[in-house]
Amino acid sequence: MPRTWTAIDFETANQDRGSACAVGLVRVADGVPVERFATLIRPPEPVSRFSARNTAVHGITAADVTGAPGWEQVWRDVLDFVDGGVLVAHNAAFDMGVVRGACAHTGTGRPELEYVCTLALARRAWPELGDHRLPTVCSHIGHRIRRHHRADHDAEACARIVVAAMGRYGTGCLEELTQASGTPMARLEAAAPAAPAPAAAPAPAGDFERWQSHARAVLPAPCPDADPRGPLFGRVVCVSGDLAAMDKPQVWRRVAEAGGRPAKNVTRKTDVLVVGAHGGPGKTAKHLRAQAYRERGQRIDIITEAELLARLGLGGG
Repeated sequence: MPRTWTAIDFETANQDRGSACAVGLVRVADGVPVERFATLIRPPEPVSRFSARNTAVHGITAADVTGAPGWEQVWRDVLDFVDGGVLVAHNAAFDMGVVRGACAHTGTGRPELEYVCTLALARRAWPELGDHRLPTVCSHIGHRIRRHHRADHDAEACARIVVAAMGRYGTGCLEELTQASGTPMARLEAAAPAAPAPAAAPAPAGDFERWQSHARAVLPAPCPDADPRGPLFGRVVCVSGDLAAMDKPQVWRRVAEAGGRPAKNVTRKTDVLVVGAHGGPGKTAKHLRAQAYRERGQRIDIITEAELLARLGLGGG
């Protein structure tokens, strides 16, 4: 059952749903926010105009996003952060519409995503409220939104609503909550790229099924007979991006055979992050997260594929 999930919120440049100009993400594990990601977005070129009305709401202007990453890069980061988990959003029809629109404008593909709408959830959990807008519900549950219509703050507000609803219904995970409250868990359908992708574009259509299968795969347990003197023995190992020598399930199996503990996400328990190719410029969300933990004093080895192969005894530098 999904005890780890991600709240998401988008802001748009104009009335077109695909004109994404900001996104905020908050990952929650066992009812506690554990990770955050936020960035401005350069809206897709066909709908890049900023309307005065939208800017009045969120304060973002065309000048603010001049050096921001485009949708293709941000979408890769979002998928990396979410890592196949369930999304929650307040008025999810809007946020899922942003994903559909921005992907359509840029010819970007997407995997199937499950999501829960906290607006629908709030209506069932607290029917006595006069309205169920984000500020109203948050006021009711005792959470103060410091900056409404800033994507990361609204994403956290959305997450707080889910946690409060879990307390209201006495549930411990999203699946139990949706069943207890009668709020359906919906699906955003998968879509392939609309055109052949250039070198820096998202992965081709076949990779979306691979992403989903990896996200749902059960991780192997560390081998109890592994050499305790091995460089990966007892260490939590995560992979970001794609490796040339093997896919992620093969990496997980090799790490487990060496006595390591494979992991899908970078957390406070991560010891090693293997950085592979990810089809775009810059660093992945996992890579940035690992660096942030290192800056706070956590010991995380950030290594290349060649270094991983060497630690596994398979050659490399």
